[in-house]
Amino acid sequence: MSRVRVLIADDHPQMLAAMVHVVASDERFTVVGTATNGDDALQLAREHDVDVALLDVRMPGGGPSAVTAFHSLPSPPAVVAVSAETTVSTVAAMVRAGAVGYLTKGRIGETLPEVLAQCAAGEVVLATGSGAGALRLLVDG
Repeated sequence: MSRVRVLIADDHPQMLAAMVHVVASDERFTVVGTATNGDDALQLAREHDVDVALLDVRMPGGGPSAVTAFHSLPSPPAVVAVSAETTVSTVAAMVRAGAVGYLTKGRIGETLPEVLAQCAAGEVVLATGSGAGALRLLVDG
């Protein structure tokens, strides 16, 4: 079975290093690139065959516009948002833009590999306490 190719983008060096460590330590994944802003992440996704892009919501060039830009690629990766920001409106905005996953930064060590694996397999995973509220907001409009 081939490994899931993951691109990781976060503007905080310690968080980026932690996510790279967690992902690279799992034999299901290969980290194909890292970036500290949305523009560099998008460029790396153009250059590499990326299955999943793990994107910080609040980094420069991040947020819903970054997710939308990833969906313009010929073979768009599954986008998983990661953030300390867990408001219903933020989660809903990322899902509305096309993110298939949302993970609270405080849960990186315990859930990141499973969230990535599930999203790579086509599932939607909102691993944040506000996920249900975000879905209600999206459904109710």
